[in-house]
Amino acid sequence: MRVLVTGATGFIGSSVSRALLAEGHEVTGLVRDPARAADLAAAGATLHRADMREPSGYAPLVADVDAVVHAAQLATRSPLTRGRMRVQQAADATMTRALADECLQHGRRLVYTGGCFDFGDHGDDWIDEATPLTPSPLGEGHTARARELDVLSRERGLDLVRLAPGFVYGPGGLFRTAFVDQAAKGRLRCIGRGANYWSSVHVDDLAAAYVAAVTRAAPGSAYVVVDDEPLRLRTITDLVATAAGRGPVGSAPPALLGLLLGRPLVASLVTSFRMRSDRIRKELGWQPSRPTAREAMPALVGTMLGRAPG
Repeated sequence: MRVLVTGATGFIGSSVSRALLAEGHEVTGLVRDPARAADLAAAGATLHRADMREPSGYAPLVADVDAVVHAAQLATRSPLTRGRMRVQQAADATMTRALADECLQHGRRLVYTGGCFDFGDHGDDWIDEATPLTPSPLGEGHTARARELDVLSRERGLDLVRLAPGFVYGPGGLFRTAFVDQAAKGRLRCIGRGANYWSSVHVDDLAAAYVAAVTRAAPGSAYVVVDDEPLRLRTITDLVATAAGRGPVGSAPPALLGLLLGRPLVASLVTSFRMRSDRIRKELGWQPSRPTAREAMPALVGTMLGRAPG
């Protein structure tokens, strides 16, 4: 298949692009800076420079592909204030609507990326595709787009597949900046008590879910994508800190971290999302190659920091 991937140099988008190429599909990647995507070009991807806020730079490309994977997110500076979050959400709204219009016009599939924060805080209760979207701050924009897209799917026949991954870990993204890099500097702290659940998924396993969604999902499908074991935030923090040679670390008050990182971000990180992905396993045969972050994270952290195993 011919697949257009937005955010092709991003943490998720780059992994999706590589997974599609490895399966023999053709990838057209939208990037802000082609110089940062030399590895994707070498792997066989065709690159196009584009800005999320300017549809004229990418909308015409939809006619020449079979499916679109929308994984782009507008980068922003820290702290993540409400104002900066609104700018991010506006960029996603512009791009999502433009891509949906083109997919409707040309009969193409749109795979949209939601996330764990779309569901909000559910304490110890399980979350799956039937759980209503009552988002925490970081999920507000994705939830609004999901509702718009679902209407287009029901009423106008948009070939839509929505994915809601848990916390995505791997050698990049928030896992690197907020956990591994901070642990290496001795700055990592657990946000509050850390009793809230996080369900995780390795970025490569998530990429395999995107390939399945592009090639095998039924129109109108929505899937939660997580591994087998939800972990409490305190457990994840200690796993990373111990693997970095720092041992279990202390806690930091959410209110203080909110001043440093942004209140919307911290208000989302302290929510509890205990998710399960029975549907995608049953319908698309997806299985994580890393069944639990408890086992996979320590070795990954060691590799990222250049530490010898053991």
